[in-house]
Amino acid sequence: MIGYYNINPGGSGMPEDAFGPRFFKTRFYTWIREACSIDGTIPVLEIMLTSGQVLDVSHISELKDDYMLVSAFVDERDCTDTYHTYIRYQTIYCINVLNKSRKERTMGFNVAHEPRLVASESRLQKAAAETAQEYTKRLERENEEEKKDNKKQTRRRASKPHAK
Repeated sequence: MIGYYNINPGGSGMPEDAFGPRFFKTRFYTWIREACSIDGTIPVLEIMLTSGQVLDVSHISELKDDYMLVSAFVDERDCTDTYHTYIRYQTIYCINVLNKSRKERTMGFNVAHEPRLVASESRLQKAAAETAQEYTKRLERENEEEKKDNKKQTRRRASKPHAK
């Protein structure tokens, strides 16, 4: 049947998704370091998007909650020029890691270039966090005051002479 089919393995972009931010912030770099440690080979990272476009990635520059910024090679034959592109996690269909011989390829994915983690808090999230901190501080103050009151009551009881 002809038509538009939403191929979206990344889902809604929530951290639980297959290729979401949690994957790239945790498991991905452990996994890619293992793939890059094979001697005599050049690691090539390909990210295939749901549009069918394949990016030959030089390195990942930034990771944010809803997208990442990658540097991709313009031409894999010489690997001299790169360009930056923003990728929404929902558009990632497949990730390929190839190990090519040094004769086939002179450059590949640079695992040494760690991405910058960018926090994306909205004003509402910041306000909620501040409110939560204020609430926590207020509870701590109330607990301290209650402890002081209990100590005062204990001292009063101890200082009163006991009736016989």
